Amino acid sequence: MCLSTVYELGTGGSPRILAEYVRDLRVTGDIITFTDIMGKEMQVSGSIQRVDLVKNAITIAGQPQKAG
Repeated sequence: MCLSTVYELGTGGSPRILAEYVRDLRVTGDIITFTDIMGKEMQVSGSIQRVDLVKNAITIAGQPQKAG
């Protein structure tokens, strides 16, 4: 099973963890929805900057939103 960690690019380009053990990613317009292995969702308004399949890391630029 491949699970990923989602990082947000902060001030100065330093990453911070938004979500771990992410199993699913959906993009609808500028809203990115991540679902972790326990089914918890997090939404971010922004864009995907990088997906590293070897390191299981997703880097985004945006702001966290409440899951709808």
